[in-house]
Amino acid sequence: MSLLTILLIPVISLIIVLAIMPLLRIIALKVHLVDKPNARKAHKGQVPLIGGLAIFFATFASVLVAAPSWQSIHTISFMLIAAGILLLIGVIDDKADLRASLKLTIQIALAYFAFINGFRIETFYGIFGIYEIPIFAQYVITVFVITGVVNAFNLMDGIDGLAAGLAFIAFALFGWMAFLTGQYMLLSLFLSLIGALIGFMRFNFSTKVKVFMGDAGSLFIGLIMVLSAISLLQAAQGTSDIQLVLSVVVGVLALPVFDSLRVYRRRAKNGYSPFRADRTHFHHLVLQLGIKQRSATLLIITISGLLIALSIAIGTITSLTLVIISLILAFIGISWMLSLNSRVLYWKEKVLKMEKS
Repeated sequence: MSLLTILLIPVISLIIVLAIMPLLRIIALKVHLVDKPNARKAHKGQVPLIGGLAIFFATFASVLVAAPSWQSIHTISFMLIAAGILLLIGVIDDKADLRASLKLTIQIALAYFAFINGFRIETFYGIFGIYEIPIFAQYVITVFVITGVVNAFNLMDGIDGLAAGLAFIAFALFGWMAFLTGQYMLLSLFLSLIGALIGFMRFNFSTKVKVFMGDAGSLFIGLIMVLSAISLLQAAQGTSDIQLVLSVVVGVLALPVFDSLRVYRRRAKNGYSPFRADRTHFHHLVLQLGIKQRSATLLIITISGLLIALSIAIGTITSLTLVIISLILAFIGISWMLSLNSRVLYWKEKVLKMEKS
């Protein structure tokens, strides 16, 4: 793939998003595909939930333009079809608020078909001394990981620019890995997504023409992300690049996955459903530092970047087991400090109410 092609693909995707977003905003407002303010949401007015649709259309069109032949698209066809199906489910959910159990069932079904189509976790790469795993365990672990990562990324879409920023970093690094392993159609996909995400953020940060990604966008991007991660690991298996690819994949997924596990554990501990909406996500804890949304987004992306850098630094010189342990300890430390601040604020407000009464 030439340097000119690498530069043109994201530009084409960016232009498409900038061109179609105004029209999609008008349609979304007419059909009431909007996000309304409530007790958990800080935005004002009705915001169109069509960012995900714009990203998908731009990505798909750019990939078609970049593909040297129809046969080459076949290597990522299942990924695009599965992500497109989840995008449609997300649009319906944004409009009609589907039951969590139904969405999870559909995600599990897509994860099953992904496994059938060759997206499989066949080894633990030496984590805690485990390498090859039995076929049934491969199936269970693959389905669990795909559905888990999709929902983990969905939970990160809580403040302006956060999901898009994290996805931008992920696909930039995945693009590097795709180039190293010779996966040029995957590279085209990542470049298309990068351009589309830049275009989306132009509107997401706007005050006059704001749009949200919606569940459609976060679910679609989450599925692309986890299937890409598995595909990159399979491509690097048995090569000298495997340690670097492993380190990048683990680092990229660390923050969303660890935070989702923390949130699910907290909800279960308090006797609630793991899928019950609340304000205990990582971005909520960061916002309680008293900073604005854009500053919170930048801080969280920086934290994710540091976790990725830690993963690469440790993973390229030692075992993946030590990488996992290091990332867990780092995340626990950061979360503990943020939670401590949250508890201080809680008791401060409680004392003030007592003094007033």
